[in-house]
Order: sequence, then C-alpha cells, then structure tokens
Amino acid sequence: MSAASALIEATDDLDVGLLVSNAGTGRPGLFLDQSLDDLHRRLTLNATTHLDLVHAFGRRFVARRRGGIVLVSALPALQGMPNMAHEGASKAYVLNLGEALHYELAPAGVDVMVLLPGNVETPAIDVLGLDRADLPIRPQPADAAVRESVAAFLKGRPMHIPGRMLRLVTRLMPRSWSVRMNGRMMGQAARNLAKRDLPAPQT
Repeated sequence: MSAASALIEATDDLDVGLLVSNAGTGRPGLFLDQSLDDLHRRLTLNATTHLDLVHAFGRRFVARRRGGIVLVSALPALQGMPNMAHEGASKAYVLNLGEALHYELAPAGVDVMVLLPGNVETPAIDVLGLDRADLPIRPQPADAAVRESVAAFLKGRPMHIPGRMLRLVTRLMPRSWSVRMNGRMMGQAARNLAKRDLPAPQT
C-alpha cells in the first residue's frame, strides 16, 4: 500500500476539512547521470502522491460542499531548471493541477491554492547541497513563510510564492536569466553533494 493510500484509509472516518499536500524530494545533478529507477521513485512522490490525495480528499470536500486544499509545489515548476530538470518537471504537474482545480472546484465551495516555495529556511537547503553564503536572497524564516501563505489562502489566491523579494525577482527577471542562474546554482549544489559523499581520506 502506498503512503497516500494509507493516509486516505487512516482518515476515512475523520471529518477532515483541509488537505495540505507537501510530498516531495529531489537531488541536484545531471538528468542522464541518474538512475531510471530513482527518477521513477521520485516522480511518484513528487506528482502521483499529490494526485492520489487530491482525488480522494477533493471528492470528500465536494460531497459536503466545503473544504480546502493546499498543494506544495516548488518554484522550479515555473521553468526548466538545469541540474534539477526532473524535479522542475514533476512539480510543474502539481502547479498545473492545483491551478486548474482552483477554478474547477470553486463552485462546490472547495478552495484550492498552490504554494511555490523557493527560498525558505528549512533543512531542505542542506539536504540539496546548497551553500547559504551563495544564495542570492537570504532564506525566509519558515514561520514567516507559513503565516503569509495562510493569509494568501484565506484571500482565495490560486497560487502563492512565499517571500516578497522572491516574488519580485521572479516577476522581473527574464526567464532565460533565471534558468541559467538557477541551473548554475544547482550545478554547484550537485558538486557539493558529490564532495560530501566522498569516502574519508585514509591516514
């Protein structure tokens, strides 16, 4: 049984009013250097898990004519990102699904928003191999990102990027510049991870 199926079954008799689907993983690196099995595994977590949860809980919410869904995608969903090609593509599915359902489910009283975090102070920064000193924008504290995301959801927005500066940069920076800049940053992250994974030198 998948994690999504287990969660759906475990909450079958609960009166759930809000689904926050935050499944996701990733590893920087060149697409063709990664194993197909691992790419499939990550696609299942990054996209199919959201699909299963939204389909199940969306039906419950529509049946009772109220409810809320927040799908956590990621900023790379807005464009291709070299050295994170697979993650950007899988998160784009979540963005497009949620944006469409924002309008599709609204007549049934179900609110849907897609969250596109890109630079929030979480352990994901270290897991991905990013160096905080090299980040172009200082990471936003997680509690601040949550507060403004909740406010955006309550305002009925279809999509929200946490962080005012990040929203401004995303809006103003030419797409080609963003692709190259973020691609270089994730390439360095991949090299950082490779160094981290090297065996300790023998003495």
